[in-house]
Amino acid sequence: MAVNKIIGVCRFSYLGDAGFRTLNKGPEEAAAELYAPGRMQRRFAYFENICLPSLDAQTDQDFVLVALIGDTMPFHFRKRLKRLAEKHPYLRICTLEAAGPLNSTRRAFRRGLDEEADFITGFRLDDDDAVGCDYIERTREISDNLIKLNWATAEVPAAVCFHRGIYWDMKRDDDQFWDYSEPQPLGLASAMIHHPDSQHNIYRWNHRKLACHARCWIDPHEYMFVRTLHGHNDSDRSIPPGSRELPLWQARKLFRERFGLNPKRLLPMMEKLQEEGSGMARQLADEARADIAKGDGEE
Repeated sequence: MAVNKIIGVCRFSYLGDAGFRTLNKGPEEAAAELYAPGRMQRRFAYFENICLPSLDAQTDQDFVLVALIGDTMPFHFRKRLKRLAEKHPYLRICTLEAAGPLNSTRRAFRRGLDEEADFITGFRLDDDDAVGCDYIERTREISDNLIKLNWATAEVPAAVCFHRGIYWDMKRDDDQFWDYSEPQPLGLASAMIHHPDSQHNIYRWNHRKLACHARCWIDPHEYMFVRTLHGHNDSDRSIPPGSRELPLWQARKLFRERFGLNPKRLLPMMEKLQEEGSGMARQLADEARADIAKGDGEE
């Protein structure tokens, strides 16, 4: 039986050669903006309270998430990630120099392997998004079957794409939660089955054009992702036309039951996080300064 490893890559404020709007500036200015203490504290707040809890809740824990970071990331932030990796056994850190999206993510996926494998089923996940609690289990079941059917081979990649999820617009006072099934693959909740040495992975093509390049298995029915919209997105995000508004009670129920999130704690926290002058923002700034001071004092 073919050995198929489930590995995710999260580009955690990775300063690569392409892919982020900050790169329109010079490298020093881009690094200063990317690693600004306030911004990084917000990224950690999203990562620790949205992304990681959804992975902690997975019904299948046999997977790896590789946090891809740049070698220019300040050490106090690297130490915080290391502490998270000690707490979450599936989390690994991959530190690389600046490189293009395909080259850097190929190396990151390889870093997630402990042993030789016939296939990697690699998914991508942003630090401010979540996946359904059975995402790994369902992705493994489907990818294993596609390999058995010879639908995915060492030469021909295939993708497993879940199209339905929740858009959460934190910028709105009301009507924050929207149910939507994507007409095309989304980078979130999509994974590619490929050989470990392949030139292809889920970052290879624009996700909207994925079906032009790879065989795609698609499920438009199950809730499988939470995609957040806030004032700190690097990419342009908006509520898609045709989305159906979710009542607050239903969104809270889905957060608990489908994503392993705690809406009672999470929703007020994220609301305060959007307010630049809020106590939460000041708390994050204070934590950032304390982390920097501690890091500067350590050898």
